[in-house]
Amino acid sequence: MKKLLLIIIFISFQSLSKADDIRDFQIEGMSIGDSLLEYFSKKKISKFINYDDLPSDMKFRIAEVYSRQEIDMKQYDGMQFYYKPKDPKYIIYALGGFLNCKNRSDCNKIFNEVSGDLKKMYKGGKKKTIIHPDDKSGKSIHTYYDFNLNEGFISVTNKSWSDAVEYQSNISVMIMVNEVREWIISDWGNN
Repeated sequence: MKKLLLIIIFISFQSLSKADDIRDFQIEGMSIGDSLLEYFSKKKISKFINYDDLPSDMKFRIAEVYSRQEIDMKQYDGMQFYYKPKDPKYIIYALGGFLNCKNRSDCNKIFNEVSGDLKKMYKGGKKKTIIHPDDKSGKSIHTYYDFNLNEGFISVTNKSWSDAVEYQSNISVMIMVNEVREWIISDWGNN
């Protein structure tokens, strides 16, 4: 049975049983290994926002969709997918949901709640804080926890953007196979 990975301020992860397989989790009903074609037409997928213009070897395409734009999301304001651009089946290798916050206090509260629940389920989550390179002012802080599972990981991130950038602060939950993580690390190092 698939476990739902939800961000809701008043609902706890305690009702979820521990699962170590990355494919056991869902975000908005979708899981790693599913085909995007189960949820969207090829025409809709082609209209998703993507990062094809950024330097990359394009092993994976990163695409985003926002609530009510192409899908009526129940928990998140938007989603991000990683899939192989030449794959005719559009298999999902990573997916995440993000929830925009009213203010930093709301972001901190949600982040602490979600990461706290995940820490109860998965010992050994590693907390890291970085200054995001997309903000030249150096004032955008991202704090995240990574939880390793068989063949992948779950990450919950508190993205606190400064006024120097146009992005809205948000909380994101990402599930990803190791192949995508390795690609991100190696591809960023090559560009």
